[in-house]
Amino acid sequence: MLFFIASLFTLARSQEPECVYRIGYSPIELNLESLRGQHYTYYTPDNHEWMYSPCMNAYPCSHDGVTVQAMVDHSPVGVNECFPWAQFNASVQPYYDFGIATWIFNYSNGEPCYDGSQINRTTQILWTCEPEDATPRFADSYNYNECNVLIEMKWSGACQAPPPPNDECYFKSGLIGGPSMNLSTVKGDIFSLQETSQNGNTFTYEFSPCANSITCDSANSGHSKQVMADIRDSGKQCAKFLGVWSGDAVPFYDRTIFGQDYWDFFWMDGEECGEGGPLEVLNARYYCNPSIPTLNITRAYGNGPCQFRIEIDSNLACKNASDSDKKASNTINRLNQRIFT
Repeated sequence: MLFFIASLFTLARSQEPECVYRIGYSPIELNLESLRGQHYTYYTPDNHEWMYSPCMNAYPCSHDGVTVQAMVDHSPVGVNECFPWAQFNASVQPYYDFGIATWIFNYSNGEPCYDGSQINRTTQILWTCEPEDATPRFADSYNYNECNVLIEMKWSGACQAPPPPNDECYFKSGLIGGPSMNLSTVKGDIFSLQETSQNGNTFTYEFSPCANSITCDSANSGHSKQVMADIRDSGKQCAKFLGVWSGDAVPFYDRTIFGQDYWDFFWMDGEECGEGGPLEVLNARYYCNPSIPTLNITRAYGNGPCQFRIEIDSNLACKNASDSDKKASNTINRLNQRIFT
């Protein structure tokens, strides 16, 4: 019976329009179907034109003798040339940050990045809640560099009712009997990992689950702030904070191709990334490791412009944390998994 119900649920989800996005099985939804193929344009102060057509490759764009259909393209005003930055791909799913009331898409399928720093141009598209914008508005674009751009749409249709604060630090995915993760035993504890840069400088990542237990006396602003995650220099001075806990995070649960459970959290409420830039994005990924009873930060690194990832091993991230029969082959699986990341 449960299999039958799950099959019906899967079938129902598979029949949903490809431009309706949901967070897991929750009612949190962004419906862009009515906007499919609409054209939105933004002109930057330095005379550049950005164009975006949700859920459709609506713009024929020719560059270096190659013509493609683009969802996002960019042209200097008055110049008969365009640059394709992103193509629609129905498999790209957003995450939602309650702290800034924003849906965030990441497309990495633009034209090749000419300087070799990455494979393709990458576009981050924000749909931000703005109750007064009954129709979508192309509000801003921000070039991180020649190969990465952020564009922001504002729309009342992106607004969601905030969930109740998760004081218990308990997370669940799916229907009855689905996987869950309980971090209440480590809530507020501070975990850290020291890394060494290519030039030999040491720095430390700090992370406190479900709490702002870290005091960041910012070297940039000079202000003191309670935060969930930060980076400290070799003198233990807070160089920048990466995220603030607000009790409304909704993680994704998934499994690697090798069957290893993991939970993905995303926050976009860190310190400002450069003057006038967007806020730092933090991705905390918890991997199932039955041999780690609490938490162990295994890796921490910059994962793109203004983006950071902290990878954590923990028994608490296992689908069934009490299942002692799981093999602790995490290290081998992780190495294999990175090959395909």
